[in-house]
Amino acid sequence: MIDSLFGLIPARSNGRQWVARELQLVNWGGYDGAHRVRFSPTATLLTGGSGSGKSTLMDAYIALIMPHTTPFNGASNGGVVGRPRGQDQRNILSYARGKIDEAKTADGTKIRVLRGDGRDTWSAIAMTWEDQTGARFTAVRAWYVPASAKNLDDVTKLRAVAEAGFDVRDLEPVAAHRFTRTSVSEVGLTPIDTDRDFTARIHSALGIGAAGDGEKAVNLLGRIQAGQQITTVDDLYKKMVLEEPETLATADGVVAHFDELSATRDRMVTAQQQVRALTPIREHRLAIEAAAERLGVIEDIGSFAEESTPAGLWRAGQRVELISALEADLSERHREAERSVHEQEALVAAAESEREALEQTLRASGGDRLETATREIKAAETRLASVRSARSSLDDELSVLDVDVADQQAFEDLLDRARAALADKDGRRAARNTYAAARSAADETVRRLDALEQELRDARSVKNNIPEPLRAAREVLAEAAGLTPADMPFVGELVEVRTEHEAWREAFNLALGGFATTLLIDAAHAGAFRAAIDSVRTPTRVRFEAVHTGMRDQSDPDEGTLPGRLEYRRTVFTGWLKERLVSRHGYVCVQTPSLLAQHKMALTVTGQVSQGARGAHGGHGARNVLGFTNTRLVAQLEEEIDAVRRETDEAAGAVEKAEQALEDLDAGRAAYQAITKVSWDQVDVASAEAERDRWASVIAEVTADNPEIADLQDRVAEARRKAADRREDVGRAKSAFEKLDERWSAIVDEVDQAKDALEKAEASGLELRADQLEYLDELFRESGGGEAGHREDVLAELDAVFDRAGGRLSVDREAAQVTIGQARSQLQQTFEAFLERWPNPNLHTDPDASYADFDRLLDELQTSGLHELEVEWRDSLLKLSGNDLTNLDSTLSRAVREIRDRIDPINQILAELPFNDDGHRLRIDTQEGQSAVRGRFRKELRTVRDLIEKATSNETREQAYTRMSRLIDRMRRTAPDFADLIDVRNHVRVSAEKVTADTGEHVALYDHIGEKSGGESQELVAFIVGAALRYQLGDAGADRPRYAPVFLDEALIKADARFTGRAIGAWRGLGFQLIIGAPNDKHSAIEPHVDVQYTVLKDAAGYSFPKLEVGLDEVPAR
Repeated sequence: MIDSLFGLIPARSNGRQWVARELQLVNWGGYDGAHRVRFSPTATLLTGGSGSGKSTLMDAYIALIMPHTTPFNGASNGGVVGRPRGQDQRNILSYARGKIDEAKTADGTKIRVLRGDGRDTWSAIAMTWEDQTGARFTAVRAWYVPASAKNLDDVTKLRAVAEAGFDVRDLEPVAAHRFTRTSVSEVGLTPIDTDRDFTARIHSALGIGAAGDGEKAVNLLGRIQAGQQITTVDDLYKKMVLEEPETLATADGVVAHFDELSATRDRMVTAQQQVRALTPIREHRLAIEAAAERLGVIEDIGSFAEESTPAGLWRAGQRVELISALEADLSERHREAERSVHEQEALVAAAESEREALEQTLRASGGDRLETATREIKAAETRLASVRSARSSLDDELSVLDVDVADQQAFEDLLDRARAALADKDGRRAARNTYAAARSAADETVRRLDALEQELRDARSVKNNIPEPLRAAREVLAEAAGLTPADMPFVGELVEVRTEHEAWREAFNLALGGFATTLLIDAAHAGAFRAAIDSVRTPTRVRFEAVHTGMRDQSDPDEGTLPGRLEYRRTVFTGWLKERLVSRHGYVCVQTPSLLAQHKMALTVTGQVSQGARGAHGGHGARNVLGFTNTRLVAQLEEEIDAVRRETDEAAGAVEKAEQALEDLDAGRAAYQAITKVSWDQVDVASAEAERDRWASVIAEVTADNPEIADLQDRVAEARRKAADRREDVGRAKSAFEKLDERWSAIVDEVDQAKDALEKAEASGLELRADQLEYLDELFRESGGGEAGHREDVLAELDAVFDRAGGRLSVDREAAQVTIGQARSQLQQTFEAFLERWPNPNLHTDPDASYADFDRLLDELQTSGLHELEVEWRDSLLKLSGNDLTNLDSTLSRAVREIRDRIDPINQILAELPFNDDGHRLRIDTQEGQSAVRGRFRKELRTVRDLIEKATSNETREQAYTRMSRLIDRMRRTAPDFADLIDVRNHVRVSAEKVTADTGEHVALYDHIGEKSGGESQELVAFIVGAALRYQLGDAGADRPRYAPVFLDEALIKADARFTGRAIGAWRGLGFQLIIGAPNDKHSAIEPHVDVQYTVLKDAAGYSFPKLEVGLDEVPAR
């Protein structure tokens, strides 16, 4: 190593090192045509004004060797947005066409370009590297851009290399052929098909990345060129040196494995749910089949009313069986009834003989006279009851008339009064007229009360005195004209009588007359208003006048006149209204009529007006229409309502009185009418009672003369009763016999008909199946057939049984149909719910057509047994995921150690490089951060793993699974604390310290780069980033890096010459070749430390070109 002005530089090395020799451009950005920039093997400076094109040269290098995700112009455009190299940023198309700016045109925004506007163009970039042996390697990228190209997919791309130098001007004839493989090969280039292969070839040829991972080294070169703003050593080290740790991939693997196994478990759970969802379909299907079978039996057996059906055949058999038994029973009962009739007839003859003997004895003892008296007293008692009833009715009518009748004469007098009252028509007419008059008066007061109450409600809803019909008409007209009622006030709404002149209110209403109820319309709306309302029909005629609004209110009417005694509401109409009132209604208010003639226009308090020789008077009592408020009107209405309510109560009392008088008159006429229909003998209770008592005395006289006659009467009565009972017994016996005889004859016919029907049905070959017979027997029993043969009315009961059986047949048919319908509906609902939860285009919901598919699916689910393996699979999942957690825990620990181990190669490089002076070195140090969150996470890892190992029951396994699921969720990249828990780069803190070269003693700590001066921070970054780049390039142990070029865009511009030299010395001491871009006003500190300097210029047309200021002897001026 040689200690030079620029630090330690490798003096000689047997290792191969590639340095950038030259960069060639064709039609790239502002560089129109071909351009060449030669680089010094040590350091080259590219300077120029802002926008001159120096960053365009740097971007050419990026476009050549870096991936498409690396943005252009990173040092200058830190604030741009959008996708790298997208439409919103610099891109290949804009560079190839030489975009200048954008301009607005009539057709929109147009891009102004140096070339390719309406024609094809091409662009190329080539860089040649050279090693210390003189070997050269050239990489070329070129693009053929059609005029119609909109994006990079429309462009023909060329990727090629050469194991020698190459002049890009030789590509011009090749571009004409759109870079065909043959034409490219003819000029000495080797075409490469893909970006991946092209990049791999460059990395391999130039030795970028000793471990074969050149992409990391190139990405670091891109970040260095972009000059990313880094504020701490920790951030610098993690971004530049450390790649993504193994823990992230391990955590992803744990999550993916868990998700994969969980997905299988979810499929098992789904299978369970599907089996549970589909299991009921077989019960529904069995219900459908059973109901269909029952329905088939019902349909096959037919109706009981038809003999040609199985039901008719079975009914005939049952009928024959029961009727035959009934016939035998009736035959026996018929014989018994005939014997009973003969026996009862003999008993009747004996009873009659006994009765006749007793009656003969009674007649001989005076019984005829007693019998006559007994018969007559019964008739007298019957007549007495009738008279008493008639007298009771008469007494009810007499109570209505409030009179009493004790004898025949009084009754005759009452009849005369009744006829006179019934003949009097005028009294009734007068009573009716009185009632009608009272009712009419009451109705009128109610109507007046309703009208006043409605008027009061209406008055309380508004603040003026304008009648409701006028206001309603205004509403209609305003709506038709598109205005509001406020836009169309009545004159009466705009004025109010002053309190001190309240006595003149009626006079002012009379004087103003119809003008007070005139609508005022803004003259600006008059034409449209007239047109809009022309077709409107209203029951109330409204006067309106178009006036000029907004007139100034300048007049102050004399208080002695009508206008001066009014208050005015402030509106746009007020000015005009005052002028109109003064000019046309300016009546002078006088106290006496004698003063009227003294004025041209005058008005008295009673409302008489005088206009010269003309005048007017009258109209008193009209409703007030003036005023902003209607408090006076509301009070007046309330008083009127109270008065009318009193009148209403009085009228109701008069109606009630007249109604009662009319009812009393009608009741009296009805009573008189009833009395005229009765004679005195019909109500003479005393005469009827005397007749009864006379026959009672006859009976007493006869029985007193012969004491034994009473006993004979009792014996005769008993004999008569006994004979009557015997005759009734004979009648009942004969009746029973006749009925039995009739029924027996009918049953005999029924038996014959039933047997004929049964024989006919059997002869037709009709037979009952076992299922039909079983159903009919069950139906017969449930319908009461088992009890029919034991009832007296067996035939009627049998018919009733068959009627019930027929009804039950219909019920069973309907029930079977309902069962089928319900089961089909349940099947369809099950299918629909299944498909809604688990959609399947191959399955449908028809309960008949789709059942086989769902049944087959259920069979497959049950056959596979997947739904039964959930517990077993969960146990396996826990075991496998437990192993994953163990692996992650160990990986986290190992990854932290690897970060610390990664420091050693960097520190070995830094140990050979003086920092600040020969006596000091820079050393990287790490310190593991302590985090309670991470500590709990690692503890949870171990705890869950222990839970998994100790889980022995379904409950504990489920608990372990649930807890592990939550833990896995924290490992997902979308988790909020994923980076803190899994990315071990966040587990350590990296800092730099200045130490003595010989003893390694600590001198100073470097943590926050931003705390240092510009020069110090540049030197610190150069040391750390340079050492990191050596490591990434795979040359940490070599004397020099195999790939030397480092592009720095607008770097090293914040320090003086001493610190800049030390930073450049750090880079060169590490063996790197520097190509530095800096603005015109910030490169003075860099110039002393470079061997080649270019100034990039741009002319007024927008074309750029590099001008060599300080160069090597072999660099020709171009």
